[in-house]
Amino acid sequence: MTVRIATVLSAREWEPDLVAHVREAATARLVLRAYLPTEIHDRADDLDVVVAGSDVAWVTPARIEGWRRLGLGVVGIHPPGDLPAAEMFERAEVDEVLPDDVPPEAIVAAARFAATLHTGIGVAPREGPSGRLTVVVGPRGAPGCTEVAIATAWNLGRRSRTLLVDLDLEGPALAVRLGLPPRPDLTDAIDRVRADGVLPDDAVHRLGPLDVLVGSHRPGLPELRRSAIDDVVEAALHRYDHVVCDRGHVRPDDLVLKRADDALLVVDAAAVGIVRAAVVAGEWAGPAPRVVLNRVAAGRRGEASAAVRRWLGLDPVVVVPDHPKIRAAALSAHPPDRRLRRLLAPIGATS
Repeated sequence: MTVRIATVLSAREWEPDLVAHVREAATARLVLRAYLPTEIHDRADDLDVVVAGSDVAWVTPARIEGWRRLGLGVVGIHPPGDLPAAEMFERAEVDEVLPDDVPPEAIVAAARFAATLHTGIGVAPREGPSGRLTVVVGPRGAPGCTEVAIATAWNLGRRSRTLLVDLDLEGPALAVRLGLPPRPDLTDAIDRVRADGVLPDDAVHRLGPLDVLVGSHRPGLPELRRSAIDDVVEAALHRYDHVVCDRGHVRPDDLVLKRADDALLVVDAAAVGIVRAAVVAGEWAGPAPRVVLNRVAAGRRGEASAAVRRWLGLDPVVVVPDHPKIRAAALSAHPPDRRLRRLLAPIGATS
């Protein structure tokens, strides 16, 4: 059986040499040269093996674990003499580890061996399917993403193992909102996931029916790379039935949003909030959004819903009234108001 290979695009010579060899010798079938991690995830059913170099920032233990859970073999390639890179692959338990000065024939042979250990040619993938990812986003201007994310996760946590993650890098508010300590935080989780490929118990806080990973408030830290954040999400999905991310305002090419199974777009019912949300919807690149229309004034439900349909082309799935007790809960270190949880319950039931 011809092994189906994906390579991770690399500036080092091994990758184009391997591609040229496979195309000329037809000893394997090159299916994909991946530039983004989502490309491998999307084409997993067409692949047997991923061949990846340590020089690519998003080739990490967490990413490799994700590939293995998809039933893919993995061959790790590192510069000769780069012991830390080789050790990273060993910790990640890839099937074969090779220096990048070996001939392409050796890499193909390693890929064939890796393929015999995995789906399509030999053994089934690892047990434990990935969890379901729900991402809560909104335009700038604090439309209420954090409160919607908390209430959604709270509902899910009452019947399944759920993690709530603060991925709003501009204004991480979960720790303050829920009265949790500022550490451990997202940066701590990134360090642990990058080192070990798993999200450990001591990186999260337990609160009510769910676990919470708070955002980082530490000043002077370098900007968190998108690939590092994606690693944490991937590791969380291996451990939890549901992962709910408060993502806040995102760019159109956001990897977490593209990876999501469900996406909630929170829209403030004020005129400027609806217009800002229309801009976000116009650049949308994730799964079809479900609109949560928030803070609707008494008597304006029909008018506000009609405005959302006109400007976004979407019907709200939930309409949240501007209720004083919902607002009060959002300003306290208490669970989300039961009214909000009840309104969002249908979303949790279909996630």
